[in-house]
Amino acid sequence: MERQSKSDLRINGLGSSSGGTFNYVQINGKGEISGDLNCSELQINGLGSVDGNVKATSVRIAGKSDIGGDLTGERIVIDGLVEIRGKVSAEHLENRGALRISGDCGAESFKSTGGFTIGGLLNSEKIEIEVYASCTAREIGGESVDVRRGRGFGIKDFIDSILPGLTWKKGLSVETIEGDNIFIEDTTAKVVRGSDVRVGTGCSVESVEYKNTFVAAPDAIVKRNRKI
Repeated sequence: MERQSKSDLRINGLGSSSGGTFNYVQINGKGEISGDLNCSELQINGLGSVDGNVKATSVRIAGKSDIGGDLTGERIVIDGLVEIRGKVSAEHLENRGALRISGDCGAESFKSTGGFTIGGLLNSEKIEIEVYASCTAREIGGESVDVRRGRGFGIKDFIDSILPGLTWKKGLSVETIEGDNIFIEDTTAKVVRGSDVRVGTGCSVESVEYKNTFVAAPDAIVKRNRKI
């Protein structure tokens, strides 16, 4: 993108704008953008909404945001409560907040220490999930799938500290996981299929299918397993 040929868009406080092509887009406060948005960098702090598709090189969202269409970016960082009503395509996606995607999510690398709901397929070469909150997807596929129990102070601990007594299920729920190297903890799944599969503590899996190796923790529930 030729940065010098595009203007910046900044909304500070309360404001709105039509969509278009920009260099740098920043919302501080409460801002609404109508239409598709194409920019080099998008930063939202506070309440921000885009009624359309978003395409940006870099995206960082902190606060509460709603994107009415698809989100496409090279690097996407989520630090707040974000709902995307379409699909997501990224090179690198990091979720440290609460992310809801209606469609599929595709990325070269996907890392999450927050909660997420993905209505379709989560597909990435490298998937790293630390489970501190409720995480759900219809399907997960990748070369490397690593799901670990959160062992530090995470988003659930923060929510518990400000809203004690709130019921929030912690764990990953998914219908199918497929990959080459799979390690999972705190996961509920119907089918886990891969070359090398390790099912760790806190898991409940109906069926494991593996090519090379399969190992299960003593407390893991695996109803069926077979070598394929």
